[in-house]
Amino acid sequence: MSAPSGSPEPPVTTLAVIGPGRLGRVLSRALREASFTVHGPLARADEIPHVDIAILTVPDAAIPDAAKRARPHATQIAHVSGATDLASVDFSIHPLQTFTGAEPPAVFRGIGAAIDGRTDDDKNTARHLADALGMIPFEVRDRATYHAAASFASNFVLAVLDTAEQLATQAGISNSRDILAPLVRQSVDNWQRQGAQQALTGPIARGDDATVAKQRTATENTDLFDALAAATRALKDRA
Repeated sequence: MSAPSGSPEPPVTTLAVIGPGRLGRVLSRALREASFTVHGPLARADEIPHVDIAILTVPDAAIPDAAKRARPHATQIAHVSGATDLASVDFSIHPLQTFTGAEPPAVFRGIGAAIDGRTDDDKNTARHLADALGMIPFEVRDRATYHAAASFASNFVLAVLDTAEQLATQAGISNSRDILAPLVRQSVDNWQRQGAQQALTGPIARGDDATVAKQRTATENTDLFDALAAATRALKDRA
């Protein structure tokens, strides 16, 4: 791994990944690809041999117990949670990406990684791991706010897309995901280049209230429609 100027590279040689879920499986493959010696992903934190770093890829609620069990076996403990603090670990590294568990190691290249550490050395270790996997490390001021942003950009988007898929299917489109996907991709591309307000199109942006009313009548989930319509109007009118 290459170290930033003036920042000595930590002597990381062995790692253990605790948690055999989606991220644990992908992360283990990627770390091996990056020439680390990796144990796991393992189901139990107290089954690992002594390692330089134990990385916990367990549910947030399980982090304190997993960290306690791993502590006698590792020099440093890390978690990959975006919202959890460092009370039980030495540092954190949160890949800003969604995973199915089947991705190749290259999935980490070019994505963001929120890092934090109790000490400068801990933070440097997190930064070096992010660099080794090809991620772009960054720091945040408020973990809960950051994680909420990630949920809006991923989980909530999927909830909206599921509603769009159901409506398109009700309209008679059999391959609705394939038909809607280019629209979604172009919207995201426009948002990335211009920002949401400049990229906004459609009847609310045009002030076409009659069409909006027709859409609402056709939508079963009017609560979701009303909330999103109100947010869209606020976006359009933002100074």
